[in-house]
Amino acid sequence: MKLENGVYIHIQKSDKFKDVGISLRFMAPLSKETATKRSLLAMMMCDRCKAYPTKKAMSDKQDYLYGTTLQAQTVGYGRAQVLEIRIKMVDPRYTKCTTLRNDVLDYLYEVIFQPLLNEEVFQESKSILKNKMQRMLDDPSQYVITKGLHMGGQNTPLALSSLGELTDLDQITLSDIHEIYEQLMKENRIDILICGHVDEHQMIDLMKQKLPFSPRQVDYPTHYTFASDGEPKKIQETRDIKQCSIFMLWQTNTDICDSDYYALRVANAMFGQYPTSLLFQEVREKHSLCYSIFANLISFDGAMGVTTGVEKQHIEQAMDLVMTQFERICMGDFDNHLLEVSKTMMINSLKATKDAMNPLIAQIYQNAILHRPMTIDERINAIQVITKEDIQHVFHKCQYRLGFVLSGEENK
Repeated sequence: MKLENGVYIHIQKSDKFKDVGISLRFMAPLSKETATKRSLLAMMMCDRCKAYPTKKAMSDKQDYLYGTTLQAQTVGYGRAQVLEIRIKMVDPRYTKCTTLRNDVLDYLYEVIFQPLLNEEVFQESKSILKNKMQRMLDDPSQYVITKGLHMGGQNTPLALSSLGELTDLDQITLSDIHEIYEQLMKENRIDILICGHVDEHQMIDLMKQKLPFSPRQVDYPTHYTFASDGEPKKIQETRDIKQCSIFMLWQTNTDICDSDYYALRVANAMFGQYPTSLLFQEVREKHSLCYSIFANLISFDGAMGVTTGVEKQHIEQAMDLVMTQFERICMGDFDNHLLEVSKTMMINSLKATKDAMNPLIAQIYQNAILHRPMTIDERINAIQVITKEDIQHVFHKCQYRLGFVLSGEENK
């Protein structure tokens, strides 16, 4: 439902939870110029606000609101970056406070409309974000993914991190944050997602009253399928580490809204998503080359990646085995049991979504930004009808683009 132009509300009524979750998602184009600034702004907004100008004041207020929690993050959705402010409150039915819902929304108003964007909060948040980025760069398994996507997805949004870049952080000023905040409040698409035991009409009226966002004209693109020219690349870097990390990247040539997208989901599950997958069984179990190996779809960018860690002497063997399993799926060299057990595990995961608030909210939001109101049961039905031929077809469309290896310095 539209509250204003560019401002939408989505309510999932449910009696399964003892909490009520409210997620505000501000969408803007993902760009190198703004990604880091928006990540820093997210940290500042959930840290302090003018009405509660210290960490203790924020904490005390949340304790007073029966343990209400507040979180913020930035997430990439293809060509878009979403800044999310999420608040979770206990269902008022379980308290004696008749004004709890209003009190929480008043607090949320202060967080959103009156953030404390001063120099002290700015410098502290910048330091925390810098440490977080540095830890990610120091983690070899995380580094190969980030660097692999950057190199494999050059000149596309796939190369950009929704968290931002460490190299950009020092150049950001408090004035930049104020500018980004103004854009957030005036230009971003806003989706308000609510899940729990609520009265739909009452919540709509309350949101209009408590969070008076101005109308805006927005229509930001999200999903696309990245493409890379030329021959597949293999890139190696060295670092003082004991185990080598590998990241391999494919362009799927399948958009998240394509009719065969769910065939790609099932194919990825067979390839490397579960312990039953070919990658897990062949590379880890049969050949004992790694502790973990995983294939993951980056659906809004039309990409697929495989990540693993191996000893230096097993790099080529491991990468060859990954490619062999990929080719096996293309050629239909797998039994029907693998197909059916992968479908069953995916369906069980979707069923579990109905009983978990955060994944349920994520599904609602995905439907909203894709303009595709697809229920969980409809997703399950789409998976159930996938055939062996569908799996072969969708993997034949995939193209291998990059292999990135991070190995120890002694291997130079």
